[in-house]
Amino acid sequence: MIFGRKARTATEAKREQVEAFEDEPTTDDDASDSEDAIVPRADGPFDYEEVALDADDIGRITFGPLIITPFEGLGLQLHGNPDTGIVQALLATFEDSGLELALFAAPRSGDLADELRVEIVEEAAQGGGHAQEASGPFGPEVRRVMPVDGPEGEQLFHVSRVWLVEGPRWLLRGTLMGQAAMAEGEDAPSDVFVEFFRNVVVRRDEAPRVPGELIQLAFPEGQEPQG
Repeated sequence: MIFGRKARTATEAKREQVEAFEDEPTTDDDASDSEDAIVPRADGPFDYEEVALDADDIGRITFGPLIITPFEGLGLQLHGNPDTGIVQALLATFEDSGLELALFAAPRSGDLADELRVEIVEEAAQGGGHAQEASGPFGPEVRRVMPVDGPEGEQLFHVSRVWLVEGPRWLLRGTLMGQAAMAEGEDAPSDVFVEFFRNVVVRRDEAPRVPGELIQLAFPEGQEPQG
């Protein structure tokens, strides 16, 4: 974490997350697992109200509701519909790996991530691939392998790891691709993207939205889409 946190809000948020895990009923079989449970968002990504971005002089880039902290060698691409100007996702690249960020509206109950993980596993099977849940740096993640056609018609495989983290009325999805997707946990070369993902700040608007609705991103101020 490389920016200041608003002490009261951040402390309360972390305590609430820890208490939520502690309140879950456990059995003798899963008691040892609960001791090692990862608290989602304990170290980020953060909600805008949880941090003090003016506590340092680090340069950041704002893509509408997403604020990211770039680092040397990082590449950034916005993905969307050029005809409508709708920006759906942000792709961060470094060396031979990438992390796609997409933001969604989420209910206050905080159960959307569980539903989406199940959907991802089912959709992978329907598409002829394979996916399974595993422990990751942000709690449960989905590790997915999908068949794709190569440039000469040969069958290749696309490997990815999907992180789903919920905040106050938002869900941030991170899809890790390339060499980093084949690493375990926070092992290199995924460690760079884990740190990058942790430092994402979400500033969701107050507009009413359906849970699961994609929240559009935006070009940084002063930059126009390239057509």
